[in-house]
Amino acid sequence: LVGPSFCTLVDLGSEFGDMEMLEQAHLVMFYAPWCGHCRSLHPIWHELSSKLSRHPVTVAKIDATLYRTAAEKFNVKGFPSIRLVATDRVIEYTGDRTTSSLFDFATKGARPLLPSVGSLGKLNDLKKSEDVIFLAKGITEEIRNCLKSMAPSIVHETIIAEATNDVAIRVDKEMKSIRVNEETVLRSDLSVSKSPGIVVSKDDKVFEFSGNISNCIELKQWVLSERFSAFQVGSYPVIHPLLFLKYKIVFYYGPEEARVQEMKNIAAEREQLSDDFYFIHVDKAEYIENLISSYAEEDTVLVYDPISEMYSYSTGPSKSIRASIDEHTSGKAVLYGGTSMWANCKKVGYRIHSNIWPLFVDHPFMMGLVIMIPIGLLALCCCDEQRSKDDPIRHIQEDESQMDLLWGDEKVTKEIEDKKEKSTDSTLR
Repeated sequence: LVGPSFCTLVDLGSEFGDMEMLEQAHLVMFYAPWCGHCRSLHPIWHELSSKLSRHPVTVAKIDATLYRTAAEKFNVKGFPSIRLVATDRVIEYTGDRTTSSLFDFATKGARPLLPSVGSLGKLNDLKKSEDVIFLAKGITEEIRNCLKSMAPSIVHETIIAEATNDVAIRVDKEMKSIRVNEETVLRSDLSVSKSPGIVVSKDDKVFEFSGNISNCIELKQWVLSERFSAFQVGSYPVIHPLLFLKYKIVFYYGPEEARVQEMKNIAAEREQLSDDFYFIHVDKAEYIENLISSYAEEDTVLVYDPISEMYSYSTGPSKSIRASIDEHTSGKAVLYGGTSMWANCKKVGYRIHSNIWPLFVDHPFMMGLVIMIPIGLLALCCCDEQRSKDDPIRHIQEDESQMDLLWGDEKVTKEIEDKKEKSTDSTLR
């Protein structure tokens, strides 16, 4: 792969893999020369290397078929595979392969894990670039290490920062903003009421962690669950990580702006709901069809529980989104899905119908060959076995084998000799 001379694209070799030797973060494409998708990514990779030339990120590529040890070290299973590699983190990229998406991933993924916020300007910069900000104050070294340990896996999605003692944070719920007074020291009577404490700023509001901040597992679960905005426009990179959280997800599939606005309003009032929800507006039915293993009509509201894989849904404008949520949380809604044997069989049937059947429709001759060739080979094997059973030569061989087994029997031997003598006498006569 050869690029324009002005690009800073780096070709890596067998020496790549020792992360401690890296001077700055590397955005690496693992490719194979024969891979068509890799060739399609080639011009984007060169454009990206030019855009990132003034950022602390090295854009690189490595032929995984030549340097298999490096590919195995970073758990490369397919091509192209993209990893952001730094001294303290390895992040796999699963988003859209566009220059803007990759640029955003690289710049966010390479930033410090727990930056300090010591001025109003720094906080404003974070608010402009981030939808979700975690801000901790008065934390101990143990809590700091806990936050740093989880930061590498989410640094490209959100940011965890630490407020220094010369910054005060006050939440004004009416103004829906974070205000900073650089001359005031953090006090326990502010909205970050605990010291040590941590808050998350998202959806124009601030929510404080109410659990035991010294319990690293509990703190991690809260940060991972709160790292996304309550309302999002759906795509696979957005939906996929939400499926591993304890929160339920409300999907709306349809073009009605009034329904989308209703979702946004409910998301902004999340503290009034009995359960924790994420709200996602999707413009493609396939995003929710893959979850429920069924086909979805337009203007569908789906309330989905990732833990139980149960869901309820309504179609059409007759029922509001809030009513659908209330019915689900109160237990009045009819639930579908789950993990029973019948539900799993339904999932298999849907995948066969949605993935394999279209291939029959589009390529009937090819799919016919794919199915008929194994059946034909099996039929040939069966016919060959039957033919061997009917072969007279085989029967003669079997008779001779049986004679060999009976030859040791004296009675049988005498009968055979008598038959031979009679045959000889008849011949002489």
